[in-house]
Amino acid sequence: MKLGIFTDVHGDLEPLQKVLRALERLGAESLVCLGDLVVHGQRPNEVVDLVRSLAIPTVGGNHDHGAVHYGRDPGLVFFNPKSELHTSLTQPRLTDTNREYLAQLPDALEAAPGVYCVHACYRDRYGLLYARSVIEQIHADAPVPVTLSGHTHRTRIHIRHADGSFEEIDPWRGTERTQVTFTLDRDDANYILNCGNTSQLLFDRFPSVCGLFDTDERTITWRRLC
Repeated sequence: MKLGIFTDVHGDLEPLQKVLRALERLGAESLVCLGDLVVHGQRPNEVVDLVRSLAIPTVGGNHDHGAVHYGRDPGLVFFNPKSELHTSLTQPRLTDTNREYLAQLPDALEAAPGVYCVHACYRDRYGLLYARSVIEQIHADAPVPVTLSGHTHRTRIHIRHADGSFEEIDPWRGTERTQVTFTLDRDDANYILNCGNTSQLLFDRFPSVCGLFDTDERTITWRRLC
C-alpha cells in the first residue's frame, strides 16, 4: 500500500491543498494526517472541513487539543506567547462540529500493519524529538517497527538498531533536490519517520513537505513543495 502522509497544517489551507494534490500525483492510495490541523493560520474551519470531508484518518496534535481545551485545562503547554495567543484566537472561531471533531481525535492510530501514527509521542502530544531520552522513550513505547510522527516541523529518520544504538538522518542534508527516497532495509531496526510540516506560517518557514510510505517496498519518499 502507498500511504500518503502529511502533518502540522496549522490552519493554513492553501499549502494543505497543494500537499493533497502532490500526494495524488505521487500515487497515494490512502492518506493519514499526523495532527495539528489548527492554530496559527486564519482558516481553521476550512482545514478541518476539508480533512473531514475526505475522511482522512488523523491523530490529535497538541494544538488541536489546545484549541478545544484552552481556558479549561491548566495542564496545557504553550511553547511561546505567540502559540498561546493564536490558540486563544482560534478557539472561538471553531464551529461546534469542528470542535467536537478535534476533541475526539486519537493520540495514536494504526495506519497499516506494522505502521503506527502519533503526533509527537505515544504518551503525550508535546514531546520534542530533539532529546535522546524522548526518542528512546518513543522507540520503547512503539508497538510496531515503524512510527510516523510530526510536531517538530523537521523531516527526520530516527533509527534504533538491533544493538541498541541510535541514528538520526536528515534526508535533505547535502542535497538541493525536492524529492528524496529512503529505504528501510533492516528488519531488525525500528524507525521513527518524521514527515516535517505542511504550514509555512511558523517562525522556521520550512517548505511544505509530504511523504509517501510504500509498505510493500518499505520505502519512504518525501516531497518538498517550494
